[in-house]
Amino acid sequence: MNPEKKICLVDDHVIVRHGLKVLIEKLGPYVVAEEYDDGADFLENLNTNQLPDLVLMDLSMPKMGGLEVMKQLHAANLKVPVLILTLNENEDVIIQLFRLGARGYLTKTASSTSMKMALEEIFRNGYFHNEFMRLSLENNASAQAGEKSHPLLDKMSAREREFLKLVCHEKEYTYEQIADLMQVNPRTVDGYREGLFEKFSIKSKTGLVLLVLKHNLYGQL
Repeated sequence: MNPEKKICLVDDHVIVRHGLKVLIEKLGPYVVAEEYDDGADFLENLNTNQLPDLVLMDLSMPKMGGLEVMKQLHAANLKVPVLILTLNENEDVIIQLFRLGARGYLTKTASSTSMKMALEEIFRNGYFHNEFMRLSLENNASAQAGEKSHPLLDKMSAREREFLKLVCHEKEYTYEQIADLMQVNPRTVDGYREGLFEKFSIKSKTGLVLLVLKHNLYGQL
């Protein structure tokens, strides 16, 4: 029998936390071990010697929301797996959360099936994203740390790699800025983007960023 995974809930609505606790503990070998109504309270009480297996955290809370918590965890180099709950589906915000170390996000309108999938995917593969689940991961096992090249890179042209590196850059370049940096027409950049979308069954910028994060490709691009 699989050992129970300890989960922490951070949400300023008591009734939401109660509902999540009941749901989560029905979905698998999970136990909600801690609950907090604010991000600052969570950080103050975080035991760095015994981190939770996963934190489910609301993005928007009155005192300190999920984004600020992620920034502080990232700055402290604390590798705490976080699944963000949000009504905000702004792609730039979602990408920022992934860059800061979030393992996935769910909208608050998500079904119990989506919650179950999210928990299972994070514990099995490290990340959850509806789009990312469609990616082919057959090359994952063969891409060992220290290899000179990841198999996924072999599917990209040199210019596609250059484009992808700029997409994932911490300066968060727009597609128009990327075209300027690559000294090409914006339509050419559109071609690089669409080519990668087709090769990896991706349909968004978030999916591209997550592809790189999941497979630690940035340093090889």
